[in-house]
Amino acid sequence: MPCLEPDKNLSEEAKKVLKALSELKSATKTELAEKTSFDTPLISRKLRELAEKGAVKEENGKFVITDDGLEAVKKI
Repeated sequence: MPCLEPDKNLSEEAKKVLKALSELKSATKTELAEKTSFDTPLISRKLRELAEKGAVKEENGKFVITDDGLEAVKKI
């Protein structure tokens, strides 16, 4: 499932990952998997998709939410 649905809204999985990352401030894939109850492969796919859209970025092995990601979380 792509990160963005045809209506341009974030998928439910992407919303949950972004929300978790906004709460954690920075997190590894494993930490996000624990926080969201998603399996690690799904977290990896959602993070890759969100990174391609500029909503998250990886820094020193952890993922952080960008300003664009924070704006998206406000709309959830």
